[in-house]
This record gives sequence, C-alpha cells and structure tokens, in this order.
Amino acid sequence: MSPADFQDEFVSYLSSPQLPNMPTRTLAALTIYRNTVAKGLIDALAANYPTVLKLVGNEWFESAAITFAHLHAPETPILAEYGESFPAFLAEFPPAVDLPYLSDVARIDRLWMESYLAADAASLPASILQGLSGDQLMSARLQLHPATRLQSLKNSAVTIWLHNQIEKAGELSVDNSDEDALITRTANGVSVMILCVIEYRFLLEIQKGATLGEAAMTALGINPEFPLAATLAKLIGAGCFVDATFT
Repeated sequence: MSPADFQDEFVSYLSSPQLPNMPTRTLAALTIYRNTVAKGLIDALAANYPTVLKLVGNEWFESAAITFAHLHAPETPILAEYGESFPAFLAEFPPAVDLPYLSDVARIDRLWMESYLAADAASLPASILQGLSGDQLMSARLQLHPATRLQSLKNSAVTIWLHNQIEKAGELSVDNSDEDALITRTANGVSVMILCVIEYRFLLEIQKGATLGEAAMTALGINPEFPLAATLAKLIGAGCFVDATFT
C-alpha cells in the first residue's frame, strides 16, 4: 500500500461509524485516535455554536455533533471554520423536529463567527456623506464591510438568539415570526440586531450594488414614509459600510 493510500484508508477509519476488522492491538490504537478526533470535532462545534449548545444542553448537543462529525470531516485545519453545514444538518436532524428555530439560531451563531473572523477594515465615517448635494448622495454606492452579514430567518430565531446572550435571562415569549438579522463588527466586537423589513430590504439592495437612490426607491415602495437619513445614520453607526463611491 502506498503512503497516500494508507493515509486515505486511515482517515476513512477515523470517520467511519463502524470499526474495521483488524488485530486487537491495532484496533485499540485506532480507537484512541478515533476518540481523540471525535472529541476535537465535538469541542469545535460546541465552540462554534455556543447558543445551540446553551439551548439543547451538553448531552443532546454531543449526540448531534457526533452524528454530524461522522458525516462531515473538516475541510480545513482551522477548526474555527468547522461546521459550516451544521445549521442545514440540524434542519433535517430527527431529534430537532420539535425545535424548528434551532437551525436558524445555528445560522446566527455561524454568521457571528464569520463576522468575527472577517478581514479588518475601517468603517465608513458618517462625515463622508455630509455636505453632499441631494444628487451626489442619491448616486453614491456604499460597499459593505467585510464583517457585515445579512440573513432572513424564521421562528423568531433572532429574538431567541439575543435572549440567550443575556446572563440569567428570564422567560421568553415568542410568536414564531420571520425576522431579519444584521450582524456587524466594530471595535466593540460583533453585534447582532433585528432590522425591520424596510431596513433589511434597503440594505439588501445596497449589497446587490444599487445606489442609495435606487435602494431608497425600493424602500419607499414598501413605505412612502421611509426615513432615509435616520436609516443611514443607524447603519453607518452599526459599522455596516467600509467605502463609498460617487458618480
């Protein structure tokens, strides 16, 4: 067996739920490796999805993590990036059928980690837009910060996620509504907030490359009283943008 074939077979043994038929001493050594690898992947998932862990508890989470790890080996040596498909896995995981919010809560954990690990860049200062004429402002295109993330979610997932960041939080009543999340990072750290439908649609249009005028027209189509200045101030203050171009 070539070294490459040996490595491939060894990795398949580590990830297979069934142990191979081999001598006892070899099997014992392999079991140690398997357990070490599994423990590392479970710990990585727990670190990457802390809110999910808090919601379901250690035993439930470990069962889900073991099942996931058998199906999904790490694609990079950076364990902080492990588990990208864990939210989708939870959406189909039979024991989570009575926890419809869990996969979307996991998506927020994932986006939080992505924002945390994103490239550093100076946030766009509000002064950049001050003193512009109306035409200049409406023709401006804003570039989202590398750490900015947008996500539509179901089952009051953002409210549930935020509630579980509060130490000693009390009971929470939710209506299982759709919510839109904005995840950003400033010098103060990563923040998660709920956007109203108009704010989310406005920012989504900017993300697609629309000018401020084009994005504002979309928002005004939803609500003729869309407060452009206040919304821009809120989003700039949240650190959403990194640059602006003017035509």
